[in-house]
Amino acid sequence: MRDLRMGLVLACVAVSAMGCESAGWNARLMDAFSGGTKATAEAEEQHRAGYTTNRNREDLYWLLENRIETGMTLREIGSILGEDGEREPRGQWIKQGDFRVDDQVYKFGPDNSGQSVWLVFRDGKLVNHNPEEFKMASKKPS
Repeated sequence: MRDLRMGLVLACVAVSAMGCESAGWNARLMDAFSGGTKATAEAEEQHRAGYTTNRNREDLYWLLENRIETGMTLREIGSILGEDGEREPRGQWIKQGDFRVDDQVYKFGPDNSGQSVWLVFRDGKLVNHNPEEFKMASKKPS
């Protein structure tokens, strides 16, 4: 019976990982099965406060690396970052890679170094987010 349950769990994980455009929910499903947590609520709140209060780049990048996932809505991301994104109406310049003409670009920032982050949304969901891009800049321990 245990082998059957394990087989069903593995089948569900395999099927969830085979989507064409990752909606983000499969990553959260995989995290649930991994047994570990990416970030505690306390660490998230600490980094959000550091970003919203001091515009600290390391805190922003920590949130982008540890809490933001492809498939999230603009509202979810705004809640995590502690600010609403600003629509970039001329966002075509940022759309390098696999983007469509109807994708929407939102700017978050600037941080305390004067830098902003642009995120691209398709049909109201974040697309092509790579948390690894923010790993190097996130130096604060959680």
